[in-house]
Amino acid sequence: MAKFLLTLIKGVVHSMPKTADAPQRIALCVQYDGSRFHGFQRQPGFRTVQEELELAWAAVSGETVVMHGSGRTDSGVHAWGQVVHFSTWSPMQAQQIQRAISAYLEPDLGVRHAAFVPPEFHARHSARGKHYVYLCALGSTRPVLHWGKVAWCRRPLNLQAMREASRYLIGTHDFSAMAAAGRTSKTSIRSLHSVHILRWRGGLAFHFAGGGFLYRQVRNMVGTLWEVGAEKRTPVWVKHVLASQDRRKAGVTAPPEGLYLWRVHYPQDPFPCFPPAHRAPIL
Repeated sequence: MAKFLLTLIKGVVHSMPKTADAPQRIALCVQYDGSRFHGFQRQPGFRTVQEELELAWAAVSGETVVMHGSGRTDSGVHAWGQVVHFSTWSPMQAQQIQRAISAYLEPDLGVRHAAFVPPEFHARHSARGKHYVYLCALGSTRPVLHWGKVAWCRRPLNLQAMREASRYLIGTHDFSAMAAAGRTSKTSIRSLHSVHILRWRGGLAFHFAGGGFLYRQVRNMVGTLWEVGAEKRTPVWVKHVLASQDRRKAGVTAPPEGLYLWRVHYPQDPFPCFPPAHRAPIL
């Protein structure tokens, strides 16, 4: 069926004249299981999300394009709402583009939606904020059915203490203590709008929404909150860690498999038909 649909779509493409005076810009909302990807950004010799999308579109249209993402995700990190844009001369409609690309993708990568956007739209530079979710299973039993999709903490965590500690993260701060070494950003000042830690299927879901994040900032914040949850540190310790601007004083970097790029926010949402991020199902 997928091959039939793709043949039909490509037949429509080849039969339609290309009358546009300029290429059209398309935004894609992409989801992927990061377990078998070496991150989003194209890297020679490794399977990446960016290259898979580019190859799929080349197979559909014959065009060589660059798929620009809203941000890079590390190896093993997942996405439910990664946003990608590219420009094309194709006369295909947005829904046809979504279906055609998806037909060429492996089951661990999919295009959830496609939309035409203004020519000045940029998946990364136009973004005004991001929402990340970190999932953590708790208990002595290995989360077999969700393996590779969640982190696993064998010890219990004090939810109330972590919620209290998370308040020190909210606001505009120098997040150097939560940033990985080797970052390329010009400044480590970031604004974190909200942190919510919720019970989730025998585990916890950490929600972080902010204007932007440093490299591995979310995973380092989770690892730091784990220290408080394990009652190795008091909640106010997080305040002192931030003030120190010293990564060595913070907690461990939480593993990548629990992290999801959940939603990217723009002044005008390219995908207004989607439900709010907090209503979307998690696994």
